[in-house]
Amino acid sequence: MSPGSDKGDGGDWVRVVREAAPYLGLGTSLAGAALLPIGVGWWLDREFGTAPGLTLCGALLGLVAAGVQFVKEVGRKNKP
Repeated sequence: MSPGSDKGDGGDWVRVVREAAPYLGLGTSLAGAALLPIGVGWWLDREFGTAPGLTLCGALLGLVAAGVQFVKEVGRKNKP
């Protein structure tokens, strides 16, 4: 039995899912934007023996990139 099944068409449940759908992938894309530069920094640290300098630079870059992406996505999705 699914939520909203007492109506027969799932009215409220369908509306909630449709409104939330644009935000469902946001977490994954933000995690990727934050973790990819950290991984590249870690790999470069291993290659050049500069630990933890490039990993920390990657972490900073990843956090900035994720923040910028978050602001852009939320701004775009909240336009009327």
